[in-house]
Amino acid sequence: MDEQELEALDSAEQTDFKPSNVMFVALVLFYIASAVLMFIMSRSGGTVYMFGGEVSITSFTGVLSSLANVCLILLTVYYKKPGFVASLVLVLMQFPVMAMGLFVQHVIAIIPGFFTTLVTLLAIIFIFQRNKSIQKHQEIELEILKRTNKTTKRLFRQTATALVNAIDAKDAYSHGHSIRVAEYSMRIAQRHGLPEDECIKVYYAGLLHDVGKIGIPNSIINKKGKLTDEEYEVIKGHSEMGHQILSSISEYPFICTGAHFHHERYDGKGYPGEFSGEGIPEIARIIAVADSYDAMSSNRSYRSALPQNVVRNEIEKGRGTQFDPKFADIMLELIDEDVDYDMREKETVITNEVAD
Repeated sequence: MDEQELEALDSAEQTDFKPSNVMFVALVLFYIASAVLMFIMSRSGGTVYMFGGEVSITSFTGVLSSLANVCLILLTVYYKKPGFVASLVLVLMQFPVMAMGLFVQHVIAIIPGFFTTLVTLLAIIFIFQRNKSIQKHQEIELEILKRTNKTTKRLFRQTATALVNAIDAKDAYSHGHSIRVAEYSMRIAQRHGLPEDECIKVYYAGLLHDVGKIGIPNSIINKKGKLTDEEYEVIKGHSEMGHQILSSISEYPFICTGAHFHHERYDGKGYPGEFSGEGIPEIARIIAVADSYDAMSSNRSYRSALPQNVVRNEIEKGRGTQFDPKFADIMLELIDEDVDYDMREKETVITNEVAD
């Protein structure tokens, strides 16, 4: 769960109803209109014919008072401090008028409204204080969730780094390969226009794409010279091993996808051979280009790093067959921009951390 999701959860817990500014104005105006009508009706000596008899117009002041006070309560509940301040001002403005009518003009009909308004004043104060207490508890809970979320991410980064270091310690000829693939993959994802959170997922999937090599014998991984067909079949098993190792991390299924399918080919001739074309998960299609690029631009047991123009030609040659054309094109753009051939094997220490 990221920061935006936590904020959304906090908002959802506070209220499922999203009041608008129009409703705020409407409640204020309705309260004012009710108060004015109540003031006029309390001074009226007229009657209306209802329910088989005459009913004094002053009898309706209680109904209007109740409706007006409901407006104040709604303002306080849904608009927090602005609603509370508006309600407080409206109530306090009403008390002098009621007091004048009761003690100066001796209008007895005001008495019920006076006590109702007094109770409403106490109610909105209580509601406001209660809302503040609830909001404070929600903020504390949200802060705890944020800290827990950051701790979980930090633990994941440290675990991922430990796994990558274990791979590097096992393969003497590809030190730093995983971190470079992760960085190249994220650059491709960013250039492709993926959202930042998706780019971070691509980064970690690239970082752990070769974790399955932990289960490959050292004699094969560090063999000098060409592998036999049997040895190559064993090496190919690292994608399935990576899938098995990472599949238990249910919170981050994307890293399992990257490890499992980064050797699929766009033309369907890759391994494990389950997908082709757009059917290959996008994250794996991105890593496939970055992985091949780094393999060619790095030293291996059987050869030195290839010249940049040779690497470029191989990426272009694999466009549409080995690689997704759009990600191959982005890789070609990055190569063309790298005039000093900086994107290649160097002394790499895994200290880079993607932001939370």
